[in-house]
Amino acid sequence: MSLPLQTLLAQDPAPQPPPDNNNNNNNNNDNNENPPSQTGATNNNNGTLATTTTTTTTTADTTTTSTTPAGSTPASGGNSGPDEPPPLGPTPVTVAHDRQWFDGNAIHSQINGPCLGKHWKMVDQWSGNELYLGCDNSAGPFKHTELDCFLACFPKDQLLWMERALNANLLKAGKKLSTAGEILKWFGVLILITRFEYGDRVSLWSTESSSRYIPPPSLGWTGMPRQRFEDLFQYMEWSEQPDERPEGMPADQYRWMLVDDFVSRFNTHRVTHFSPLHLICVDESISRWYGLGGSWINTGLPMYVAIDRKPENGCEIQNSCCAKSGIMLRLKIVKAKVTEENK
Repeated sequence: MSLPLQTLLAQDPAPQPPPDNNNNNNNNNDNNENPPSQTGATNNNNGTLATTTTTTTTTADTTTTSTTPAGSTPASGGNSGPDEPPPLGPTPVTVAHDRQWFDGNAIHSQINGPCLGKHWKMVDQWSGNELYLGCDNSAGPFKHTELDCFLACFPKDQLLWMERALNANLLKAGKKLSTAGEILKWFGVLILITRFEYGDRVSLWSTESSSRYIPPPSLGWTGMPRQRFEDLFQYMEWSEQPDERPEGMPADQYRWMLVDDFVSRFNTHRVTHFSPLHLICVDESISRWYGLGGSWINTGLPMYVAIDRKPENGCEIQNSCCAKSGIMLRLKIVKAKVTEENK
């Protein structure tokens, strides 16, 4: 039985006996002036030396030497192990925090076999129509507007729940009740506000500009007065939260209830109505927060995240999206470790 390679290297093998040059069986022609150079070689009678290969096999008791002529393969055995298989899969680009990172342009076709490409598709929850690549540029009745895309992406049950919760709050405050259509208009004005830089939100409804080169926003032309926008902004709710914190519930978990239901409805809607491309992109996002917050205070944002490589600090969201359409598939809010364990 052969010993391992480390044991063989540590041993002092016995000296090899000198070759017997008086062996007449090695020469088949007495008149040949070129005798074989090693023991066990044969002369081919053509004036050239036969190339030989010497193989040494070491066992636990003895050390033997055998000679193999050229063109033949040495017998397997001894300490020669099987050839190592070639590495499988793509080569990692780098390793960070004990995790391998690969080139995203070629990895999808090399792991777990080839990946068949497919197109993304969003099913409209209101009409049942399908939204796909290029649907916003189609001609005739097949063209979908920005409103159609928003209605298809925003969870229907979330919109209807927000309408009921908003009207309950408006009724308590003695304000005019709202409708789902007015909430959609409020969403549109809210998105439009993000396109302006301002110090006071009231200035966005002003008809006078602060610069002679920039026209005033004049958001009154949207059909929503400033006071009505402020009322909806004040009484709008996104998730179910009791008026009083239940006994035994941590303060941060109670504050996260302001958005937990919305995130849950969003993820359920994506699973039900959206089919992504075969390429998925995972990343993290930061929702900017300028108010109070942190695990050390029982008010404001429960988990305040500051990352050097991010331009803003605030609430961190882990998300995944379709690599072609950019539609998010799933959201996960990063919470404190204690909050995650209490779930």
